[in-house]
Amino acid sequence: MQFASRHGLEHEHSRRELTHRWEDYPFGFGSWRRARNVVRGSLSGRSITAFEYHYVLWSDDETVERDAFRHFLVCVVDLDHPVPSLAAMRRDRLVWHLDQVEGEEFVVDHEKWQQQYLLSGLDAAFAHTVVTDDRAQRCLQIDARAEWRFLRDEFIVWIESGHVDESLAVVLDILRPMIVAAESYQEKPKDGTP
Repeated sequence: MQFASRHGLEHEHSRRELTHRWEDYPFGFGSWRRARNVVRGSLSGRSITAFEYHYVLWSDDETVERDAFRHFLVCVVDLDHPVPSLAAMRRDRLVWHLDQVEGEEFVVDHEKWQQQYLLSGLDAAFAHTVVTDDRAQRCLQIDARAEWRFLRDEFIVWIESGHVDESLAVVLDILRPMIVAAESYQEKPKDGTP
């Protein structure tokens, strides 16, 4: 794969265990789950694992789509330490998240962002530190159906119909300030001490 060799990344054709590593959307749905074109290494200064994730929905699956092939570019960025959970989900795709919206919805003071995304998590201070108005505007520069989630010590971004190609480096550059802000966040102790 040219993308992997150009960026000094390791490439594997397939890694089946990635399809069952996470439970939340876009994982956990459909049949014939596959992780293809898996690349690992350092990209845009971050340790990443990226792959093309596929699955099939049959008419007997308990979903809103029937007989459909689903395809995503998934990129998992390793964080320096665990951070509070936070997810940005496209409002037009909320049906796929079913009961996976965790915590409360946080408002971002950016009209276009609010129209397209629902931001949810358990820590309001973390949410407002990570997704500022400027960072929301940067996220909107991704010209694709992108969603993302901070989960423990990982940042996971998935792009509907995406591929492991140069667009991955562009997406990581756009999202980098948000990732850095998440890693820099210092959670306040619950007992009120500084």
